[in-house]
Amino acid sequence: MANAQKLAHADLLRVIDAPVLRARSLTFRELVDAYTAARPPNGPRDCRLRKWFAVFGPRPAWEITAEDVVAVLDALTDAGYAPATVNREHTDIAAIYGWAIKFRRRTGAPEGFTNPLAGRSKLKEPMRRVHVADEKVERLLKLAKVSTYPRMYGLVLAALTSGARRNELRRMTWGNTDLDRGVAQVGLDHKSGEWRTLLLVPALVAELRRYDKPDPQALVFARKRNAFEPYDERREWRRLRGEIGEPALHWHDLRHICTARLLRSGASLHVTSKVLGHTDARMVSRRYGSLETGDLLKAVTAANGSLA
Repeated sequence: MANAQKLAHADLLRVIDAPVLRARSLTFRELVDAYTAARPPNGPRDCRLRKWFAVFGPRPAWEITAEDVVAVLDALTDAGYAPATVNREHTDIAAIYGWAIKFRRRTGAPEGFTNPLAGRSKLKEPMRRVHVADEKVERLLKLAKVSTYPRMYGLVLAALTSGARRNELRRMTWGNTDLDRGVAQVGLDHKSGEWRTLLLVPALVAELRRYDKPDPQALVFARKRNAFEPYDERREWRRLRGEIGEPALHWHDLRHICTARLLRSGASLHVTSKVLGHTDARMVSRRYGSLETGDLLKAVTAANGSLA
């Protein structure tokens, strides 16, 4: 299956590179197909882009304006989509056009064409504050060890200690995970455009060494019966969070817990941002800056206590 997909992607890229296709304007659907074929699997997924196909699919990609895109984003907001969801759609479309401009020889993007979302601000997202007592985090890990999914403990531990997003954990393979160095290179982040490296703590490395490694392309957190398909943790996660008394805890909240633990341990905003894969520390500062400020105040008070 994987080889068939690679072949299909290669065939599509050869078609995209053909002079006859570059000589005419790509439709929006063709541009998206080219992007998803050329980019790593962490780019926008077809299921998220279907609504855009319905609106823009057959239209020439280079005739779609900022007003067109913003009108769809506004319609999503009016339809009740959460700001975070609308912002993901914003990021997806910006990433696709950014790629098209960067590789204009392949896509035929006209000279002077600019990204329709260039300079456009995203919606303000309400801050989700997450606090889970250390005792509950420890219980979560203990329950994960006896999960019906044999690798659930490693999966939860990876999320808690590396701050990895769900899709980043799903891209971990035995080929891109170096247990000796304690890192996993999981591909380009389509938001930042930078290579994403997960840092694996010794306890996680020790756990991963216990697992079978059938093939370099096999996924670290694969399904029980298919080493090349990612495990879907959602059902088991609902059970685990219920057992620790946190039924509203999201999987992504493990990333927030990781962030808070890093800052409380004394890590700077810059270091914490690097661990999480953010290119700008302001994102972490906006959400968690109060944690670092509190620790800094304690340090200043301790250093100057004798002056009081």
